[in-house]
Amino acid sequence: MKVIQSVLITGANAGLGFEAARQLAQKNTITKIYLACRNEDKANQAKQQLVD
Repeated sequence: MKVIQSVLITGANAGLGFEAARQLAQKNTITKIYLACRNEDKANQAKQQLVD
């Protein structure tokens, strides 16, 4: 299986962006996922949800 070094997801704190990040976080083939968000507080909340 091919390993992907990194992925950048825009709008990752809600909606389709968050769901894409959630699903990609479950895969073992991605090294890093970068969440691009306009609001830092919401970005931190999304990050925490994905880590838990």
